[in-house]
Amino acid sequence: MGKLCIAAVSLWLSCSMAVAAPIDAMRKVGEGQMSYLFWDVYRASLYSSGQTLQGSAESDYPLALQIQYLRDIDSDVLIEATQDQWQHLAYSDEQISRWSQPLNTLWPDIQQGDVLTIIVDEQGMSDFYHGDTALGRVDSRDFGPAFLAIWLSENTTEPELRQALLGAAQ
Repeated sequence: MGKLCIAAVSLWLSCSMAVAAPIDAMRKVGEGQMSYLFWDVYRASLYSSGQTLQGSAESDYPLALQIQYLRDIDSDVLIEATQDQWQHLAYSDEQISRWSQPLNTLWPDIQQGDVLTIIVDEQGMSDFYHGDTALGRVDSRDFGPAFLAIWLSENTTEPELRQALLGAAQ
C-alpha cells in the first residue's frame, strides 16, 4: 500500500508540475525552413492568437516565433547573426547594442533539435523560452517588433521564408 501511495503522489506531482507549451493557446499561421548554401539551419513557425494577421499592427499581438534548430550553434554566433539582420534592416547601432545586451545572458548555446521561442505580447514585451522552459523577458516595447522584423519585414533577407511564415506559401 505504501508503494502505491508513493506512486500515486509522484504521478500527481508530475502532472501538476507539467508546464503547458508557451504557444499551446495560439494557432500556427505558417512555417518554413531556413537553409544556407547546402546546410539546413532551422525550421521556423509563426503563431498568433488572432484569426488573421493585419500586417504589423498592434492588433496582431501576441505573436510567437518558434525556431527548431537543425544544427549546433553557439549563442554568440546567434547574437552576431541577429545583429547582422538588424543592421540589414537599418536599425541604429545604439538600438542594436541595447537589444543585444539581454540576449548575451538569455540565450544558451544551441544543440541540434533545440527549440527557442519568443512570444511578443500586446505591450511589445518579449518572453523567450528554450523548449518549455522560460529563459527570461526583454522589457523593451521596441525589441519584440524589431526581433520579429528579422523574419516578417518586407525587407527581410529571406523573403521566401517570410511568405511561408505568413501562410502564403503552404
